[in-house]
Amino acid sequence: MNFSFKSMWNYKCPKCRQGDIFKKPLNISKPVAMPDECKYCGLKTMPEPGFYYGGMFLSYIIGGWMALLPTLLLVFYFKWTVNQGMAFAIALVIVTYLPLLRGSRSLWLHLMSKYDPVAEEKAKDKISKENAKVSQEWKPRNKAEI
Repeated sequence: MNFSFKSMWNYKCPKCRQGDIFKKPLNISKPVAMPDECKYCGLKTMPEPGFYYGGMFLSYIIGGWMALLPTLLLVFYFKWTVNQGMAFAIALVIVTYLPLLRGSRSLWLHLMSKYDPVAEEKAKDKISKENAKVSQEWKPRNKAEI
């Protein structure tokens, strides 16, 4: 399977592990804006309508346990009131909403897509060629040119 937590956590393409699966920079009005496909290997980020329903369920499960366990610990072990625990849970959900939303989509795409080492090598070659082209185009200016 060759699942990679590193590429999932960094929001990289599951097939080539080089391309970004979310548009940068993060736009708050569109937090899950994704390009149509990976720019290095061509993997479609939206293979079919409703593809990310599974990611929504993962987000719900992870977010629920992530809010429930610390809140229960605070209420029962540290003797916080229920209102304090609820305020903590709400604050925790607000702070982790966007990372959890994007992370669950990334996790779902990585679970449903297969890693391809050949695509990764091609992507690395393409990146190195792009970097070589940029470095050849750039030349320092002489003081006479300024």
